[in-house]
Order: sequence, then C-alpha cells, then structure tokens
Amino acid sequence: MSPIHRPILKRLVRIFGQPEVRYPVTLAIILLATIVGFAFVFAIYEEVATFGDGLWTAYITLTTIGYGDFSAQTTEGRLVTVISSMFGIGCFGVFTGIIVEKAMQRRVKKMKGEGIFKGEGHVVIFQVPAYEEIKELLKELDLSPDFREVPRVIVTPNLPNNDKELPTFIASKIDSFIMGVPSDIDTLHRANVSKSRACLFLSSAAEPTMDDTNTLTAGVVEKNWPQVVTILACSRSETVKNLSMFNIDSGLSATDLKMGLLVQELEDPGLFQVYSQLSSNAGGSQIYISRTPVGDWLPCDKGITFGKLQKAMLELDMPPVLIGIKQENEVHVTLNPERSHSLHTTDRLIYLAKERFDWSENKTEICEKAI
Repeated sequence: MSPIHRPILKRLVRIFGQPEVRYPVTLAIILLATIVGFAFVFAIYEEVATFGDGLWTAYITLTTIGYGDFSAQTTEGRLVTVISSMFGIGCFGVFTGIIVEKAMQRRVKKMKGEGIFKGEGHVVIFQVPAYEEIKELLKELDLSPDFREVPRVIVTPNLPNNDKELPTFIASKIDSFIMGVPSDIDTLHRANVSKSRACLFLSSAAEPTMDDTNTLTAGVVEKNWPQVVTILACSRSETVKNLSMFNIDSGLSATDLKMGLLVQELEDPGLFQVYSQLSSNAGGSQIYISRTPVGDWLPCDKGITFGKLQKAMLELDMPPVLIGIKQENEVHVTLNPERSHSLHTTDRLIYLAKERFDWSENKTEICEKAI
C-alpha cells in the first residue's frame, strides 16, 4: 500500500469505528445483501422472473408496499420472501429508532446547553437574567431588518430558578444554547464566538457580579477577536465608565436610563410613550446613525453646514429628520447642534426615520440642494 493511501485508510477505520457510523453502515450492508440474495433466489427458482424482477420484488417486499405484480410461486421463493420481509421490517425499525434517537439527542443537547455551534455571522447572547428579558430581546431581533435572519446563540452559566433545561418558547427562537462559564475560552469556542457578528451581554441588578463576569468575558472576546462587536447592558453605571479600558465597543446602564426616564415622565407625562416607539422596531419611527461618514458622499470642503443639510432634506421632502451628529472617536454625540456647525468628512448623521435611509443613493439630489 502506498504511503499516500495509508492516512486515508486510517481515517476511514477511525470513522467506521464510531458506533453512530458503524451501526447504520452495518444495517445498510445487511439490507443490501438481503435484497441481492432475494433477487438471486427469486430469479433462479421463479421461472417467469428475471434478476431485475427479483430486485423490484425485494424492494416492495422489504418496504411492505406489496404491489402484487410479482409473487413467489415456489417453496424456495416463498421462504426467501418470508425471511426478507422479516429482515426488512427489523432493519427499517432499527433505522427509524436511530433517527428518532439522534433527533432526541440533539433536542436534549440543545435544551440542556450541551451542544456546539458551528455556524458563522451569528449573534451571541450572554447571560439569562430572566426569561422575559430574553423573550423581549429575541422579539426585537425578529423585528430588526438587519438581524431578523441572523442566527442566535445563548451562553449562560445557569438558568433562572435553577432550571436544567431552556424553556421551549425560548429554545424555538434560537439556533443553539451553550451552558458553561462565559469567560472560559472553551465555552467561547463552543459558541464559535470567533466567527460571530456580535456579542450582547445582559445583566441583572439582583446579581451585581454579573457585570463583572460580563466585563471579563467581553474583554476576553476583544483581546482574541477584536472584529466582533461587544455591547454590554450594565446594572451599575460605574461599569459603563470602565468599559473603554477593555476596548469594549459599547455599553449602557439600564439603571441610569430608567431613572432618567422616570424623572422625564414626571416632568412631561407621555414622554415614555415617545421613548417606547423610538427604542423598538415594532413600528413607528426609530433613531438611526448613518453607516457611512458624510465625507463619503458629501463634498464637505464646500462649506456645508448642519443647517444647510437640514434645509435641503426638507425642500426635497425626504423622510429622514436630522437631529444630530456623531463625530469620529467621540464617545458622546451632539444632538440638535447649531445650524452653523460645519460638517466634517468623518461625521456621521443621527436622524429620525421609519426605516434606514440610503444617503449614498440620494447624494446627487442632496448635494445640489445643500451646496
């Protein structure tokens, strides 16, 4: 045997040595041998039957279809028909059992978090503070034009109420569930974080240590796979201030947001309804930040100001309502800037619209009006 063929043979031996491969292959060989043996006996002892007729009769016998166009007339033919039908029923029963068992194993692994995700471009959700929070997050992802088709993976060290399995109404909305320590590199590999699109970290005020675990995990992700977007929902406002130390892309404090909205609702009743519409993809208008800087489609050297661009959009009756700008490398955004504020090539526009607006596609009309 040539040295080239040896590794291939070893690999095949290793593959067929696995029970999940060996059993189905063995059954398939037995089934094939039964069909061929039946066809030979049928062709030899039945005068009007050929080998092809025997193969056809073996198939309809083993599958219990039984069309009746060929039937055994001799003792030998009838005996092999009885034996073949028994083998067929047994083999198909075992095959069915293997398929059901594999399906059940996959379901159990998914429900208990024992699986491994091999897909790419997915969103990884870390921590399950409460099932309702996960349900709402998955609902928003379903409504998002950018993420509704993106696979989702949940990673958590434990479930609420010390549950052992993920509830069906959550499991049916995700592609994989990984139970394990989030910051453990093996857990991250099981979730295939290196090939993911983004990582979302949830937290709970009832468990303050969750912020620390999430910060550590996000730091590990950023160190090993900086191309992955990391966003933390923090229960403590001080955690948000420390995220830049770990190169974490973004974070928000649910407590600060809640308290701020509470006071604003006190000052202006009904304001929370405005926020609810702006923060959800369920309907109405949302706030967007342009994905490309204005310099990619607007000649900023022509002295175009924020006010001129606002005016151009109104005169063109285009849907976006400009409300601010986000400057490059700036953590904070500027809402409602001075109309005389000159736009720079690296600025990104903050606007209100019912759907994301393609600025590059409409650049010609906008430039003509704004210059």
